[in-house]
Amino acid sequence: MPELMFVLKSFVLAIVITLFMQVKVGTATIEAQSEDWLRTSSVSLYLQSVSGGAVLAIKNATKTASDFVAKKFGHAGGQVEAQHASRLNFEFKRSKNSTTAEQGADADSGK
Repeated sequence: MPELMFVLKSFVLAIVITLFMQVKVGTATIEAQSEDWLRTSSVSLYLQSVSGGAVLAIKNATKTASDFVAKKFGHAGGQVEAQHASRLNFEFKRSKNSTTAEQGADADSGK
């Protein structure tokens, strides 16, 4: 039963906070002002630049690691790029074998 009370209290608190954030102070709501502050604060700009650098580092590390593995197993440099492209770009093609419906239609037409 204490778990249910915790959930209900959390729900009520979320509703109260949501209603409070809709209060208009001046020309904008508290929600809009806090969102603007979060977007323009120096901490968030710093975190965005750090996360952008981390994404670039991870991208370069995975490319280097996959190229190393490909080279270690004997694939040539040009083939590595082709393998990356074929691994990431899926192509769905029809098989060259005729389906049974097509074979029946070809038999009926005399082919």
